[in-house]
Amino acid sequence: MNPTFIHNASRFTGVGWWYISGNPSASDVQLTAISPRHIISVRHLSGNFTGGNQSVRFLGSDNQVQTRTILPFTNILNGTDVVDLSVAELSSPLPATVVPIRYCNNQTEVQLTGDTIMVLGKHGTTGTSACGGKGVIAGFTDLSYTPYSSNTRMFHFDYVTGPGVVDDCYYGPSSGDSSSPIFVEYNSQPALVGVATVVSNPSPLVYQSYCTSVQSYIGQLDAILNPAGYRMRPAQYTATALSLASSAAAGTARQGHPASFTFTLGNTGGQTTGSVALTLAFNPAEAPNSVSAPGWVVEPMGGGVWSVRKAVMSAGNSIVATANWASLPAVASLGVNVTVESDTTSTTSSTSSFTVLPSYAAWAAGLSEAGEGDDPDDDGMENLLEYAFGGNAENGTMALPAGHPLRPVLSVAGGNVTLTYPERSDAGVRGLSYLVETATSPASLPGATTLPAGAVSSTAAYVPAEVGFVKRTITWPSDGPRRHARVKVVLAE
Repeated sequence: MNPTFIHNASRFTGVGWWYISGNPSASDVQLTAISPRHIISVRHLSGNFTGGNQSVRFLGSDNQVQTRTILPFTNILNGTDVVDLSVAELSSPLPATVVPIRYCNNQTEVQLTGDTIMVLGKHGTTGTSACGGKGVIAGFTDLSYTPYSSNTRMFHFDYVTGPGVVDDCYYGPSSGDSSSPIFVEYNSQPALVGVATVVSNPSPLVYQSYCTSVQSYIGQLDAILNPAGYRMRPAQYTATALSLASSAAAGTARQGHPASFTFTLGNTGGQTTGSVALTLAFNPAEAPNSVSAPGWVVEPMGGGVWSVRKAVMSAGNSIVATANWASLPAVASLGVNVTVESDTTSTTSSTSSFTVLPSYAAWAAGLSEAGEGDDPDDDGMENLLEYAFGGNAENGTMALPAGHPLRPVLSVAGGNVTLTYPERSDAGVRGLSYLVETATSPASLPGATTLPAGAVSSTAAYVPAEVGFVKRTITWPSDGPRRHARVKVVLAE
């Protein structure tokens, strides 16, 4: 970044350079980002970038160099005319520190003629270094550039070599200026009008530098960008407004269970917007198995990040993006950083958090026998009972960590019968129910959940404490008929 540059250098992060591995000093052909994933070039230069082994570099606003591999170019056609213009996709998107260049959409060719332009290119006839200069658009015309194009809409700016002339720059006949961008200024920002094509010398005193007119091919350029969820970004636009809401889908989100969370993005303003992007960034260990958004481009970016994009979004339209888990991670809260942006709005970021309830499925994950009725340690207690009372399903221990009994205990003393057992303090959240059944005969126990007359039920903390458990105590007078009692556990996740 050069703070003394004639224009604010931070506004030109979207202008990069062809990087030739092993020959950095020759790496000065300029290439322009028109989306986070696309660069624009003249067609006659694109053949030099054989897909997969050439790179482009950009200097971000954070002074970090970003390098991307250039994938094969797509050439522009205008009907049957071959145009000296092409677009290539990059191996991965550029970060927010590299801002794609907008195009001039607020002036016609007539209005642009006579406008001052900023010209990027090389210095001198041999192209020894990159530089910037200025010129004036002299006019538009249709030209062929044999053998590269049959007909291309171009404009030119002239450099007169006579004495006393104040013209600033021209393209050197052998300097390799091709593809360098040309801008007009709009709202103190660069607006792309063309890319360098060829220079002619029609008279001894004049160099005419020709540029492919970008605004003449916006439809063709959009046709290439749209399938990836982008469009050419206009310099002049009316801002709109985007809204975001997130929620858990129907049902309760539980650890170890399938679940879906939704993110609703709406264009609540009155204007169409474009290059709309919803970025969902999860902790990689908690990321969903998939993200879906019908009609939108959905791309996993790696590291728990998903990009959901659409080239054009009309006013009043909305999208529902759904993050899907086959099995929710064993966390109490699942967070996601959400970024929303478009080419007619400012970028906003927020954090959404979803409560994830504990579950038997998460507790049993990894057990050699994970069914509720299984007993992997053969201690006579099925997994569901181990889960409900705080046992370890694989070691046969009949005591809680602090030493209290794992099984229910029935005792008689002081004229009372007392039944005690451990109960999870968050049993309701877990969908656990503890049903005490009492009856005068074992055959009558099923469903006999009415406690004896005078029964009192209460809970209290264990001493010493048992983390996550309370002690349930039920007492009733012992002067009645002899009774059998048991605790039944029911799980409703």
